[in-house]
Amino acid sequence: MMRNRLFERGCLAVVVATIGTLPTGAAGVLDDATILAIYDQANAADIVTARLAAKYGASDEVRALGRMVATDHMAAQQMGRDLAMKLKIVPTPPDNDTSVAEQAKAVALLQSKRGAEFDEAYLQYEVAFHQSVVEAIKGTLLPAIKNDELRNLMKSVLPGFEHHLAATRAVAAKMGVM
Repeated sequence: MMRNRLFERGCLAVVVATIGTLPTGAAGVLDDATILAIYDQANAADIVTARLAAKYGASDEVRALGRMVATDHMAAQQMGRDLAMKLKIVPTPPDNDTSVAEQAKAVALLQSKRGAEFDEAYLQYEVAFHQSVVEAIKGTLLPAIKNDELRNLMKSVLPGFEHHLAATRAVAAKMGVM
C-alpha cells in the first residue's frame, strides 16, 4: 500500500509538472499559448508511457490499452498543434516547467518494472495521470481559455481523457490492481 501511494505521488508530480505551477505565463496568468503548451506536453507524456505499455505490458489488456491511449493522444496532440498553427499561437511552456524531467522519472520507473509489476505500475500511473488531467482541464484550463476554438478543442477532447480514465480503471479492476 505504501509503495502504491509513493507511485501515485510520483504520477501526480508528472501531472503537476505537465500542467505547470498554475496560474502562470508571461504576465503571471494562464494564457492560451501556455495552455497549448501544457496540452501538447500532457499528450506527449501519455504517448510515451502508452507506447511502453503497448510494448512491455504483460497482459493483453494492458497492451491493448496502451495502443488505444497512444493512438488517441497522437490524434489529440495533432489537433492541438494544427490549431496552434491556424491561430498563429506559439505554445509557450509555463515558467519553471519541469514536466520533461518529471516524465523522464516516470518512464524510468516504468522501465524498471517487468511482467505483472509493470502492468500494475502502468495502470496506477494512468489512473493518477488521467484523473489529474481531467481535473485540471475542468477546473483550471477551461476557465482560463480566451479563444473559442481552443475552448472547443479542449471540450471536445475532454471526453477522451475521461474515457481513458474509465477504461484504465476497468482494466485495473479486472486485474485486481485497484
